[in-house]
Amino acid sequence: MIRRALRRITFDHVAIAFIVVVTAGLYYAAAHALLQFAASSAADSRKPARADIVAPSDGPRASAAPADGATITSDRIADVFARIGYRLDTVRADGEVPRVFLTSLPSDLSDIAMPERRKIMFIETALPLILHVNELIALDRERVIDLRDRMAAGRAITDDERTWLERAAAAYGLDRLDMDELLRRIDVIPPSLALAQSAEESGWGTSRVAQEGNALFGQFTWSDNGGLLPDRRGDGVRYRIAVFDQLMDCVKSYALNLNSHPAYDKFRRTRAAQRHDNHALDGFALAGTLGRYSERRLAYVRAVRTIIRRNALDVFDHARLGDRVVTGAIGSPDA
Repeated sequence: MIRRALRRITFDHVAIAFIVVVTAGLYYAAAHALLQFAASSAADSRKPARADIVAPSDGPRASAAPADGATITSDRIADVFARIGYRLDTVRADGEVPRVFLTSLPSDLSDIAMPERRKIMFIETALPLILHVNELIALDRERVIDLRDRMAAGRAITDDERTWLERAAAAYGLDRLDMDELLRRIDVIPPSLALAQSAEESGWGTSRVAQEGNALFGQFTWSDNGGLLPDRRGDGVRYRIAVFDQLMDCVKSYALNLNSHPAYDKFRRTRAAQRHDNHALDGFALAGTLGRYSERRLAYVRAVRTIIRRNALDVFDHARLGDRVVTGAIGSPDA
């Protein structure tokens, strides 16, 4: 039977079979190449572009920071803010601020002709950063309160929790664990005060150190290898202005400075008294405790308070970050 079947196979049959096999192979190769291309394209689409907005990793649902290397101009940022509906008049009305965190200030802030528009751009940039840092501090504060209450009730805490408390105490400048003093230090900074101080210290974001070093608060460093020389420095004074990789780092350092440095003990005690009396934290009142923040002393306090009052910054003490995560690329319709 097999021989009989083989005799029936002609050259035409062989040719047709050959063509079918080759065609199937070509289709397979094409399909395989197409799948590889699709996989490669999908992988490329997951890589952030040079000007992508990416999320910081240190907080609940935190998002949106233009990646390093992007040129950040006020027009591009204003375009992004407009498309996500971020407006200060809306914030003043409902208190909600989008989670959009810039790594640096717009490079052309000083070129904005209208001072009021320049101030708005600065506040819109700085406010989400301040609120995010306050969120992180508030989380730590809640943990300290929980552990304090458990210990006061005679309930044991774990070795890991004890280690965390001791590390927190050291980070906030304490020689030993003192729960009451730690709670005076781990607390938020009123946004009105932080905005006013950053505006005063950075010239509303236009100063050289703010633009070149993300330095919003004029913090000193005595390192010869780091920091930027201030525009004005007296003879024999060796300090420089501390610089930061990102604006978020600058805000964190500022908050830790107020919350740990011995010079600001009065600030912390006044803030704790406001909390004890069940009052909302008052940035205008707390500014009066920061005469040692600047060599200008009382003149500095008056300047900060004037900024708070003239720009109605106290309304931002009630602002909060929204839940919506903002992602996308600067200048793209997805931002």
